Amino acid sequence: MRKSRSRSISALGIVSLLLLALSQAIGQGFNDTATSKSIAAKAVRAPGPAVNISTNYWLAWTGAWDTVIIKETKLWEKWLPAGSTVEWKRNLQGPPVITDLLADKQQIGYIGDNPALVATTKRDIAELNIVAVNETSPGRMCGLLIVRKDAPAFANQRDAIKWLSGKVVGVPKGSCADRLGQVMLKKEGVSVTWQQMQPEVIVTSLQASKIDAAVLYEPHASKAVFDGFGRYAASPAAFGEIDADAVVMRKDWVEKNRPVAVAWLKANIEALYYMRDNPAQTIELVKKELPDYTRENLWFALYGKLPAEAGGSDIALRGTMAITPEVQALLTRGYAFLREIKVAQEPTLHANAVRSDLVNQAFAELGLDPTKALFEIAAAAPGQNPYKGDQLIKK
Repeated sequence: MRKSRSRSISALGIVSLLLLALSQAIGQGFNDTATSKSIAAKAVRAPGPAVNISTNYWLAWTGAWDTVIIKETKLWEKWLPAGSTVEWKRNLQGPPVITDLLADKQQIGYIGDNPALVATTKRDIAELNIVAVNETSPGRMCGLLIVRKDAPAFANQRDAIKWLSGKVVGVPKGSCADRLGQVMLKKEGVSVTWQQMQPEVIVTSLQASKIDAAVLYEPHASKAVFDGFGRYAASPAAFGEIDADAVVMRKDWVEKNRPVAVAWLKANIEALYYMRDNPAQTIELVKKELPDYTRENLWFALYGKLPAEAGGSDIALRGTMAITPEVQALLTRGYAFLREIKVAQEPTLHANAVRSDLVNQAFAELGLDPTKALFEIAAAAPGQNPYKGDQLIKK
């Protein structure tokens, strides 16, 4: 028993070192020399009285699995004033997060890029600001095209998209998947019948062959593939697109609790480095919340590389946080899409919708460069997955 346990620990260590080495090798112009331990060593409680925060965590997509880390490891405790409490709400969709933020039932929210932009347009009710973009990826987390299991084999993503002409495609309305799916098809000049539905319904519709394809975000996409209901066919990465998750805060709460807001972002930064430095431990935290997923599936959804014929990127994800020029460009494109589908009414994104001062302060106080994202993690080939089903395998 002792020998078996030591082998497992060794395998975990090898996997962690491999992913860290890959991310550092590929990272250029990032704050990638910092580690979760070096950030944790700088933890100082924010000044002032205890606060009670309500926020949300996401299991429905990989773009906010850092929230699972913050919640499960209680990273926030060492950054917030002594005696502070955090209420964690489990969300499956963006709209309830927006509703609770507007009603002051939540002060901090984690939402995909498109819903976050929508949140900033409700200024007549309450001013909500995007204060950081925690994770981004070149189309690895969102907008993945899955075709039904009996679809033909395609040589590349463009052939797959052309096959869709006149067919039925499921997508969650107004999501990053909606935007990215429409971008891919428009660039290929392909028209389809869109069926807008929730991800869980999309997966069951694929299983029943009620739709021909779907555009989804992870881990719903990989679950459909691992369960044999569909195949990856195209990625937005092949079209130069990226996706993101955003951190949204109420302006009035920030004005009263600025040191706490900055401290929270520091805890988030530590969580992202934890995700990079401790992949196996990260998967265990997510597995605790998603027991119906295998560890093999969860690991692939977060760290794995898509098939070459689907146009997958060499990058699995970026720990971002900073409002970089790339992030600004993404938000501008996202808002233009919301205007196009008549979800947003104003001609341009409000000048105060995005604020970088809080995250810039967090970066500076942690000795990080606020003009750069944190790091990149290289997408790992299927053979590098340390799990088979739910079992850790020897590497």
